[in-house]
Amino acid sequence: MATRRIGAPLAMFSMQIIGTLVLAAFLAITGRWPPIDATILPASFVLAVAGLIPLAFLYRAFALGPIAVISPIVASYAALSVIGIVIFLGERLTLGQAAAIAITFVGVTTASTDIRELRRTLGPAAPDAAPRSRALPLGIRLGVLATIGFGIWGVLVSAASRAYDPFALVLVWRVCGIAVVALFLLWRRIGLAPLRDPRTLGIVTVVGVLDTSANLLLMIGIASGFASFVMTGSGAYPLIPAVLAILVLRERLAPNQYLGVAILIAGLVALGLQS
Repeated sequence: MATRRIGAPLAMFSMQIIGTLVLAAFLAITGRWPPIDATILPASFVLAVAGLIPLAFLYRAFALGPIAVISPIVASYAALSVIGIVIFLGERLTLGQAAAIAITFVGVTTASTDIRELRRTLGPAAPDAAPRSRALPLGIRLGVLATIGFGIWGVLVSAASRAYDPFALVLVWRVCGIAVVALFLLWRRIGLAPLRDPRTLGIVTVVGVLDTSANLLLMIGIASGFASFVMTGSGAYPLIPAVLAILVLRERLAPNQYLGVAILIAGLVALGLQS
């Protein structure tokens, strides 16, 4: 909603500022302000850039569509992160843990895919329709790039969360991200006038607080346990919009999506039993 109202760059800029200010206020009030020194700056800058690039690809991919194909592709980023964590960070999984993770990813992909729309998009064209190009649509290609980027970002976050204090890392990482997006806004001469709308500002505030909190919890989880488990759990986010779509928007999901939600929950329960 925020990106549709004010555009992706301005939404990312305002969201990060608000989330960072709320986090800083919380840490100051509770007396949990972390020690910060210059050694954390390189890792924070890398995380900021590594997160912003795939996010830009994702927003552009969703704008071009088809979302029914792009969504399950991007949802699989956690699988790439888990593979990277095992290879580069040396985590070892038992057969049961690997099976539970695989079941979870199957559920994620199934829950985020509307098979009916997928067939309409990539299935055979109607007899009277113009022949389709063999090249994948640009939106799908950008979605693949976003998936790879988020997968790499997950590995980097896992490594950084073990080396630095999560609170300090999120604070400095967010400041670096704000600086990068601010430079982009100045370059493109994008003004802040759209943020004067109270409703838009309210949406951005909610998103900023939730996004910053989610990233902080992700890092705390990684620092306290298996990064592969935490990244698998973070990849289950399609369950939340699916449930909200049913309860709040009264949407009817495709039959395979209900099955995907069930598989996803089963995978997460199995993963919890393996931990």
